Parts: sequence; structure tokens; C-alpha cells
Amino acid sequence: MSSPQIVLISGCSSGMGLATAVFLAKDAQKRFKVYATMRNLAKKGQLEEEGKEYLGDTLVIKQMDVCSDESVEKAVKEVLDTEERIDVLFNNAGVSLSTILDCVPMEMAKEVFDINFFGTLRLIQAVLPSMKARQSGHIINNSSVFGIIGTPFFEIYSASKFAVEGLTESLVPILKQFNIRCTLLEPGPVSSAIGDNNTERTKGVDLKTVDQKTQDLWVRMLGRIGPTFEGNLLTSQEIAEVVQGIILSDEGQFRYLPNKAMLDEEITARFADATGFKSVNLITKKFCDEK
Repeated sequence: MSSPQIVLISGCSSGMGLATAVFLAKDAQKRFKVYATMRNLAKKGQLEEEGKEYLGDTLVIKQMDVCSDESVEKAVKEVLDTEERIDVLFNNAGVSLSTILDCVPMEMAKEVFDINFFGTLRLIQAVLPSMKARQSGHIINNSSVFGIIGTPFFEIYSASKFAVEGLTESLVPILKQFNIRCTLLEPGPVSSAIGDNNTERTKGVDLKTVDQKTQDLWVRMLGRIGPTFEGNLLTSQEIAEVVQGIILSDEGQFRYLPNKAMLDEEITARFADATGFKSVNLITKKFCDEK
């Protein structure tokens, strides 16, 4: 049997990261050995419980804070010292932010970028030297449909994911010269803890100073986003299966949109209309215009 692929995943305390780590670790053919990382090891309980049969074998849990250069460098070095390679990096760690832009404290905006974009960048920089030296590797960056379509009241989150998209797309031509694959995963809404975490994060945002028209638009958006999500939610387990398929595909696609139905028309317009107006107008109609 060939050696398992060494897979490093960020953000494994819950949601897609946790589900993907367990799903790959329990592969019947033992094609993967997963290093599942998280910032706070106090939150490893669910991962330990769901992956208990595989701990120490195909599943290893490590501490890693994607917002810390030292933490990322230490975790990557430990994996390389043990395994001598990292075959797959899944940049999964991320946070959402949905609120009225006018009131977002700058530190909150910076935190979103530090996790979603700079966390991704830190990990890529940490694994690239070894991947280039081996002329082999695969980097999967977790983006979002909101990284393709800018969405009202998700401005900062969308911007952070647009940054991930630009970073990834720009890297592809270079990394192909080193036989390193680069893939964008662009999920739509997923039933995970990210929504609850957004609610907790935005408790400190004071909306009382916002003009009435913007507040009315915010209420209108809240009334429409839920029904738009309904029927389009994927589970974290379904995303885990997509990630496995991405890893195992010989060539595969650059972009994977596992549930683009929520914004299918808008995404199609985005790539088809060079003026950019069509997708923007569709989003305006969907979330902002009076009906």
C-alpha cells in the first residue's frame, strides 16, 4: 500500500474543518494522515470524540493559531520534522461578519482579514518551500460564493474572501511550474457554527447611530437572506466529501462551487458580463430593492 497523503487542515474545532479531518482520517483505504489544527485546544473535545478511533494513527490534533507567525511556523515545522512532507494544505480557518459597515470597529475588520486572508497567506508561505523543493503539493483555499459576488452587509467578509481569490488565482501560474496544484473551494451557505459565531462577534457593534434608511435596508436584507439560504444549505459532512474528491482528482478544476444555487444567476452573470453591472443589479434586486 502506498504512503498516505499528509494533510494539514486549519480551523478544526468545529464545522467544515472538523468534518473534513474526521472524514479523511476514517478513510477505509487509509489514503490520508490528517494533522487537524485549531487555535484553542480547549475546544478539541468534539474532534476527539468523533475521531477517537483514529487518534494517533490517521488523525493528529495540534495547536495552531493562523494569526500568529510563530504558531504557524512551529506547527508546520513539527509536521515536516515528523513526516518530511506536507502533501495537502487545506486553508479552512475563517470567520464571517455580517452587519452594517458604518459601525464596524476597525479592529474587528482587521481581525476578519487576519484570519481569513493573512491566516491563509501565513500557511501558504510556511508550506511552500518544502512543496517547491519536492516539486509536489496541493493547496486548497476555502473561499466563498461571497468571494465571487460582493453582497450587501457582508462587505468586509466578502472583501476578505475576494482577497483570498486574488491570491489563489495569481499563484496558479507560478505553482504549476513546481507541479503544485492550487484550488479554490467556494461553498455557499453551510450549516455550521459560523453563523452563531457571527452573532456573538457582532454583539459589540452599536447600530443606533446609523441613518434610518440604512437600518431599513438592513432589516430588509435580514428578511430575505434566510429564505435565500433555505434549501441551499449544505452540511459540513457534504463539504468534507467535496474536499476528499478535490484531493483525489488527478487534475480537477480550479474552482469548486458545491452549492452555487443560492447565487447561480448572479455568479453566471459575474463571469459573463465584463461591465459588471448585471451581477450587481441582480444582487440589488434580490436584497435591497423594494418588491
